[in-house]
Amino acid sequence: MLIRRLYIHERAAYAAHLKRLSPEDRRLRFARSGVADQVIDDYVATIGVEDLILAAFAEDDLVGAAHVALTGSLAEVGVSVDEGHRTDGIGSKLLRQAAAFARNRRAEKLYTLCLSDNRSMVALARRSGMTVHFEGGEAEAFLELPPPDTVTVTEEISSGLFAVFHDWAEMMDTYSTMLVENAAVSPLLEATGLAKTA
Repeated sequence: MLIRRLYIHERAAYAAHLKRLSPEDRRLRFARSGVADQVIDDYVATIGVEDLILAAFAEDDLVGAAHVALTGSLAEVGVSVDEGHRTDGIGSKLLRQAAAFARNRRAEKLYTLCLSDNRSMVALARRSGMTVHFEGGEAEAFLELPPPDTVTVTEEISSGLFAVFHDWAEMMDTYSTMLVENAAVSPLLEATGLAKTA
């Protein structure tokens, strides 16, 4: 299971993940009913460039995500996981990395809001050490965040480096396949300066 930051040009994959959620799961994720595809597209389009989207991948499929929005010293997080992967511990891993990201940016509190009947999110928040308050059909969860340390910084760096290595390995695998299958590789050879010796 690979968990890494999702880049801006990849946000369509995040929207596609949210659109795979059932109507009930959409209600729980967005804390309201009637979340159509256009609502999801509008939501993803308004995500700030400084926000973080952490994505969990099984093979090449995005199966879970956490959106972290920073406002001053507060980091608000929303978590979603595909139905077929909800027993894999993905939500806990996403929330832990979201907390590390928030700490590294000097956030003092992690916050999430969900409906009070969202038992999965309430349970996830409690397992993560968050304090949960119920009021008016909603549940608010808070976690006080200590300052960053070497563990949180290393975790974020290692996650990013692993993602880079994963992408590099896939690229090399593609190039190897091109060479083995005698594909047209002259542009690649020219670009690398190897055309003269090939």
